[in-house]
Amino acid sequence: MKKLVLFLAAIALFISYFEQSTSEKDGIEQTLKLAEQGDATAQYEMGYIYYFGEGVPQDYNKAYEWYQKSARQGNVKAQCNLGDMYYNGDGVEQDYAKAAEWFQKGVDQGDDLSQFNLGIMYREGNGVAQDYKKAYDLFLK
Repeated sequence: MKKLVLFLAAIALFISYFEQSTSEKDGIEQTLKLAEQGDATAQYEMGYIYYFGEGVPQDYNKAYEWYQKSARQGNVKAQCNLGDMYYNGDGVEQDYAKAAEWFQKGVDQGDDLSQFNLGIMYREGNGVAQDYKKAYDLFLK
């Protein structure tokens, strides 16, 4: 009896996993279709999916491509994430000046995370001239 219960539990777990992975795959395919049609939010989501390897193998190059497409359309999250990629050198050559440019685009749209990140850059003098006043102002925005 114990073996039967364990066997049935294993089957239930397998079915649950299969349904979840099929559902996840369908969601990624839908998002990809929208992204290819130029939807900025879907492009951002594809960047996120590839950056973190959510349901696909992690691929910083593909993440960068999708974030670029989305950011060019003004998606503030994509702009901030591109800033992060340049700041950390994830899939691109580390470039603090480019990171600051992308964070500034986010700041211009009122994005809190971009403001914080750019504030740190001004505080540390990475990619921008060190300026404690600008850092302070960004932290208080």
